[in-house]
Amino acid sequence: MTENKFTISIKHRLDSEENQENGKPENSRETENKNGLKGAEKYFYCVVPCGKEKNFGRIGMNDSEVYTVPYNDIAAVVSDSLLKEYELTEEYAMRHEEVIRHLMEECAVVPVEFGTLIKNKRILRTLIAKTYDPLKVCLKIVDNAVELGVKVVLSKENTFDNLRRKDCVSEIMGSLKTKAKHVFIGDLFSDRLILNAAFLVIKDNIDAFSNEVMKLQEKYFNLKFLYSGPWAPHNFVYIKIGAKGVEITKK
Repeated sequence: MTENKFTISIKHRLDSEENQENGKPENSRETENKNGLKGAEKYFYCVVPCGKEKNFGRIGMNDSEVYTVPYNDIAAVVSDSLLKEYELTEEYAMRHEEVIRHLMEECAVVPVEFGTLIKNKRILRTLIAKTYDPLKVCLKIVDNAVELGVKVVLSKENTFDNLRRKDCVSEIMGSLKTKAKHVFIGDLFSDRLILNAAFLVIKDNIDAFSNEVMKLQEKYFNLKFLYSGPWAPHNFVYIKIGAKGVEITKK
């Protein structure tokens, strides 16, 4: 995660940009949206390695057009929005994820937290400019890779003591790590859950990783493997914009 002083400096700069924008004549502020919805904010989905303007069609929130706002050789992926806030409903959450997964088919993505709205392109470009270096690092980490999830659950008929659980998890992780670029270990939110992990896997290795999961399931027939993905790499790179500024997480 970025250092606090870096985060604060971005926040101050964004506040300054917004104050300058609010002080402009109304007709000057409207020029920003001549190709979109008048007065619309920008719903922010992700950052991609793209140095040009590109339109992905009406695949965004409320069937809005999704397009890039480039800065140098990277770009924010956004859509215009007249809403000022998005409730975390299943429909909106799925649409947010679908846009990101659509982008994943052709390039690396650094996901942005659900419901993130930026006032206009000027502030958005300032944000990208100020976080350019860490964003480039994040894009390199997830280049040509996807996130795959593996949860391992004890069946109701079986109980493992702590030592046996530890040995079992160690062997499972040892096998799966060989097929992955990075690993993230999540919290165990159930007594029967013995492993909750996300793996960053190169796309060409997905089949090999999937086969390894199948082999482990056959070997540990008394365990249930819950295998999911491919997902956007939320557990490895992530952008969150809040009251304290911009946080870029990389694992």
